[in-house]
Amino acid sequence: MINNQSSRKSSAKSNSPVSKTGQGNTLQKRLIKKPLEDLLKGREKVLQAARLCFAKQGFAGTAIKDIQLASGFSRGNLYHHFKTKEEIIQIIITQNLGLFCNRIDSIVLNVSENNLSFKEFVQHLSGFAEEITKGPGNGMAFHIWSLSMVDPEIRQLTKIYFERIRTALEQKIISLQKCGKIPKDKNSQNLSVALFGIVIPGFTLQSVFMDEKKISSNVYADCLSTLFHDLS
Repeated sequence: MINNQSSRKSSAKSNSPVSKTGQGNTLQKRLIKKPLEDLLKGREKVLQAARLCFAKQGFAGTAIKDIQLASGFSRGNLYHHFKTKEEIIQIIITQNLGLFCNRIDSIVLNVSENNLSFKEFVQHLSGFAEEITKGPGNGMAFHIWSLSMVDPEIRQLTKIYFERIRTALEQKIISLQKCGKIPKDKNSQNLSVALFGIVIPGFTLQSVFMDEKKISSNVYADCLSTLFHDLS
Protein backbone atom coordinates (compact mmCIF):
# COMPACT_ATOMS: atom_id res chain seq x y z
CA MET A 1 0.00 0.00 0.00
CA ILE A 2 2.79 2.38 0.99
CA ASN A 3 4.77 1.43 -2.10
CA ASN A 4 1.75 2.18 -4.34
CA GLN A 5 1.28 5.64 -2.81
CA SER A 6 4.98 6.34 -3.18
CA SER A 7 4.83 5.25 -6.81
CA ARG A 8 1.88 7.53 -7.52
CA LYS A 9 3.66 10.52 -5.95
CA SER A 10 6.76 9.79 -7.99
CA SER A 11 4.69 9.51 -11.17
CA ALA A 12 2.90 12.82 -10.45
CA LYS A 13 6.20 14.59 -10.04
CA SER A 14 7.63 13.15 -13.23
CA ASN A 15 4.56 14.29 -15.20
CA SER A 16 4.90 17.90 -14.06
CA PRO A 17 5.80 20.24 -16.97
CA VAL A 18 8.31 22.02 -14.75
CA SER A 19 9.96 18.73 -13.77
CA LYS A 20 10.31 17.77 -17.41
CA THR A 21 12.38 20.88 -18.08
CA GLY A 22 14.95 19.64 -15.57
CA GLN A 23 14.76 22.95 -13.69
CA GLY A 24 12.39 21.92 -10.87
CA ASN A 25 12.71 23.82 -7.60
CA THR A 26 15.53 25.99 -8.91
CA LEU A 27 13.21 27.60 -11.46
CA GLN A 28 10.42 28.08 -8.92
CA LYS A 29 12.77 29.78 -6.45
CA ARG A 30 14.17 32.04 -9.17
CA LEU A 31 10.70 33.07 -10.32
CA ILE A 32 9.50 33.72 -6.77
CA LYS A 33 12.41 36.12 -6.24
CA LYS A 34 11.49 38.12 -9.36
CA PRO A 35 9.84 41.52 -8.79
CA LEU A 36 6.06 41.52 -9.22
CA GLU A 37 6.38 43.92 -12.15
CA ASP A 38 8.60 41.45 -14.04
CA LEU A 39 6.18 38.61 -13.36
CA LEU A 40 3.26 40.67 -14.67
CA LYS A 41 5.25 41.60 -17.78
CA GLY A 42 6.05 37.94 -18.34
CA ARG A 43 2.40 36.99 -17.95
CA GLU A 44 1.34 39.68 -20.43
CA LYS A 45 4.00 38.51 -22.90
CA VAL A 46 2.52 35.01 -22.82
CA LEU A 47 -0.99 36.41 -23.35
CA GLN A 48 0.16 38.52 -26.30
CA ALA A 49 1.85 35.51 -27.87
CA ALA A 50 -1.30 33.47 -27.34
CA ARG A 51 -3.44 36.16 -28.97
CA LEU A 52 -1.30 36.04 -32.12
CA CYS A 53 -1.46 32.25 -32.22
CA PHE A 54 -5.22 32.15 -31.65
CA ALA A 55 -5.88 34.83 -34.28
CA LYS A 56 -3.91 32.82 -36.87
CA GLN A 57 -4.79 29.25 -35.94
CA GLY A 58 -7.92 29.44 -33.80
CA PHE A 59 -8.28 28.03 -30.31
CA ALA A 60 -8.49 24.37 -31.33
CA GLY A 61 -5.59 24.65 -33.80
CA THR A 62 -3.20 26.17 -31.27
CA ALA A 63 -1.15 23.94 -28.98
CA ILE A 64 0.47 25.09 -25.74
CA LYS A 65 3.80 24.44 -27.51
CA ASP A 66 2.90 27.06 -30.14
CA ILE A 67 2.30 29.65 -27.41
CA GLN A 68 5.57 28.71 -25.73
CA LEU A 69 7.57 29.17 -28.95
CA ALA A 70 5.81 32.45 -29.79
CA SER A 71 6.49 33.85 -26.32
CA GLY A 72 10.14 32.79 -26.29
CA PHE A 73 9.72 31.28 -22.81
CA SER A 74 10.89 27.90 -21.62
CA ARG A 75 8.15 25.38 -20.91
CA GLY A 76 8.73 25.73 -17.18
CA ASN A 77 8.45 29.52 -17.33
CA LEU A 78 5.22 29.30 -19.32
CA TYR A 79 3.62 26.86 -16.88
CA HIS A 80 4.62 29.08 -13.98
CA HIS A 81 2.22 31.71 -15.36
CA PHE A 82 -0.53 29.47 -16.76
CA LYS A 83 -1.30 25.81 -16.09
CA THR A 84 -3.43 25.09 -19.19
CA LYS A 85 -4.32 26.48 -22.60
CA GLU A 86 -7.94 26.70 -21.42
CA GLU A 87 -6.91 29.08 -18.63
CA ILE A 88 -5.20 31.34 -21.19
CA ILE A 89 -8.27 31.25 -23.46
CA GLN A 90 -10.64 32.23 -20.65
CA ILE A 91 -8.44 35.15 -19.55
CA ILE A 92 -8.10 36.48 -23.11
CA ILE A 93 -11.84 36.23 -23.76
CA THR A 94 -12.59 38.01 -20.47
CA GLN A 95 -10.11 40.78 -21.32
CA ASN A 96 -11.44 41.19 -24.87
CA LEU A 97 -15.09 41.31 -23.88
CA GLY A 98 -14.32 43.67 -21.00
CA LEU A 99 -12.57 46.07 -23.39
CA PHE A 100 -15.48 45.82 -25.85
CA CYS A 101 -17.95 46.75 -23.11
CA ASN A 102 -15.83 49.69 -21.93
CA ARG A 103 -15.56 50.96 -25.50
CA ILE A 104 -19.33 50.76 -26.01
CA ASP A 105 -19.85 52.67 -22.74
CA SER A 106 -17.44 55.32 -24.02
CA ILE A 107 -19.30 55.61 -27.35
CA VAL A 108 -22.67 55.93 -25.60
CA LEU A 109 -21.26 58.66 -23.32
CA ASN A 110 -19.72 60.56 -26.26
CA VAL A 111 -22.98 60.42 -28.24
CA SER A 112 -24.97 61.66 -25.23
CA GLU A 113 -22.57 64.47 -24.27
CA ASN A 114 -22.38 65.78 -27.84
CA ASN A 115 -26.08 65.25 -28.59
CA LEU A 116 -25.27 63.22 -31.71
CA SER A 117 -28.00 61.77 -33.93
CA PHE A 118 -28.93 58.11 -33.99
CA LYS A 119 -27.28 57.82 -37.40
CA GLU A 120 -24.04 59.17 -35.93
CA PHE A 121 -24.42 56.71 -33.06
CA VAL A 122 -24.59 53.87 -35.60
CA GLN A 123 -21.52 55.27 -37.38
CA HIS A 124 -19.54 55.17 -34.13
CA LEU A 125 -20.66 51.59 -33.43
CA SER A 126 -19.76 50.52 -36.98
CA GLY A 127 -16.37 52.21 -36.59
CA PHE A 128 -15.77 50.20 -33.44
CA ALA A 129 -16.74 46.99 -35.26
CA GLU A 130 -14.24 47.98 -37.97
CA GLU A 131 -11.48 48.28 -35.36
CA ILE A 132 -12.30 44.82 -34.03
CA THR A 133 -12.12 43.34 -37.53
CA LYS A 134 -8.93 45.06 -38.69
CA GLY A 135 -7.01 45.33 -35.41
CA PRO A 136 -4.17 43.12 -34.08
CA GLY A 137 -6.69 40.49 -32.94
CA ASN A 138 -8.18 40.22 -36.43
CA GLY A 139 -10.67 37.35 -36.42
CA MET A 140 -10.63 36.77 -32.65
CA ALA A 141 -14.32 37.64 -32.39
CA PHE A 142 -15.20 34.74 -34.69
CA HIS A 143 -13.09 32.32 -32.65
CA ILE A 144 -14.85 33.45 -29.47
CA TRP A 145 -18.31 33.10 -31.04
CA SER A 146 -17.43 29.65 -32.37
CA LEU A 147 -16.13 28.43 -29.01
CA SER A 148 -19.22 29.82 -27.28
CA MET A 149 -21.36 27.44 -29.33
CA VAL A 150 -19.71 24.33 -27.84
CA ASP A 151 -18.32 25.43 -24.46
CA PRO A 152 -21.06 26.23 -21.87
CA GLU A 153 -18.68 28.21 -19.61
CA ILE A 154 -17.43 30.41 -22.44
CA ARG A 155 -20.99 30.83 -23.70
CA GLN A 156 -22.16 32.02 -20.28
CA LEU A 157 -19.21 34.41 -20.00
CA THR A 158 -19.89 35.80 -23.48
CA LYS A 159 -23.60 36.24 -22.73
CA ILE A 160 -22.80 38.25 -19.59
CA TYR A 161 -20.66 40.75 -21.52
CA PHE A 162 -22.97 40.88 -24.54
CA GLU A 163 -25.88 41.66 -22.24
CA ARG A 164 -23.85 44.51 -20.77
CA ILE A 165 -23.34 45.88 -24.30
CA ARG A 166 -27.03 45.46 -25.16
CA THR A 167 -28.03 47.27 -21.96
CA ALA A 168 -25.78 50.23 -22.85
CA LEU A 169 -27.39 50.38 -26.29
CA GLU A 170 -30.88 50.26 -24.78
CA GLN A 171 -30.07 53.14 -22.42
CA LYS A 172 -29.11 55.28 -25.42
CA ILE A 173 -32.25 54.24 -27.30
CA ILE A 174 -34.41 55.22 -24.30
CA SER A 175 -32.72 58.64 -24.13
CA LEU A 176 -33.42 59.14 -27.86
CA GLN A 177 -37.05 58.16 -27.27
CA LYS A 178 -37.33 60.79 -24.53
CA CYS A 179 -36.19 63.54 -26.88
CA GLY A 180 -38.46 62.36 -29.69
CA LYS A 181 -35.80 61.00 -32.06
CA ILE A 182 -37.23 57.48 -31.80
CA PRO A 183 -40.99 56.76 -31.36
CA LYS A 184 -41.79 56.19 -27.69
CA ASP A 185 -44.22 53.36 -28.45
CA LYS A 186 -41.41 51.16 -29.79
CA ASN A 187 -40.01 48.43 -27.49
CA SER A 188 -36.55 49.64 -26.42
CA GLN A 189 -35.35 46.14 -25.56
CA ASN A 190 -36.26 44.79 -28.99
CA LEU A 191 -34.64 47.79 -30.66
CA SER A 192 -31.41 47.26 -28.68
CA VAL A 193 -31.26 43.57 -29.63
CA ALA A 194 -31.78 44.45 -33.31
CA LEU A 195 -29.17 47.22 -33.16
CA PHE A 196 -26.62 44.93 -31.51
CA GLY A 197 -27.15 42.20 -34.12
CA ILE A 198 -27.18 44.46 -37.16
CA VAL A 199 -24.27 46.74 -36.33
CA ILE A 200 -21.58 44.70 -34.55
CA PRO A 201 -21.77 41.13 -35.94
CA GLY A 202 -23.36 42.43 -39.17
CA PHE A 203 -20.58 44.87 -40.01
CA THR A 204 -17.90 42.36 -39.00
CA LEU A 205 -19.30 39.59 -41.20
CA GLN A 206 -19.50 41.72 -44.34
CA SER A 207 -16.05 43.14 -43.67
CA VAL A 208 -14.48 39.67 -43.53
CA PHE A 209 -16.47 37.78 -46.17
CA MET A 210 -17.44 40.31 -48.85
CA ASP A 211 -13.85 40.74 -50.05
CA GLU A 212 -13.69 43.56 -52.65
CA LYS A 213 -17.38 44.35 -52.04
CA LYS A 214 -16.91 45.12 -48.34
CA ILE A 215 -17.78 48.64 -47.20
CA SER A 216 -16.38 51.03 -44.60
CA SER A 217 -18.10 51.85 -41.31
CA ASN A 218 -19.38 55.22 -42.61
CA VAL A 219 -20.80 53.70 -45.77
CA TYR A 220 -22.35 50.89 -43.70
CA ALA A 221 -24.13 53.43 -41.46
CA ASP A 222 -25.32 55.38 -44.54
CA CYS A 223 -26.72 52.19 -46.06
CA LEU A 224 -28.60 51.34 -42.87
CA SER A 225 -29.96 54.87 -42.82
CA THR A 226 -31.24 54.44 -46.36
CA LEU A 227 -32.72 51.01 -45.71
CA PHE A 228 -34.31 51.99 -42.39
CA HIS A 229 -35.35 55.60 -42.74
CA ASP A 230 -36.03 55.90 -38.99
CA LEU A 231 -32.25 55.95 -38.40
CA SER A 232 -31.93 59.39 -40.00
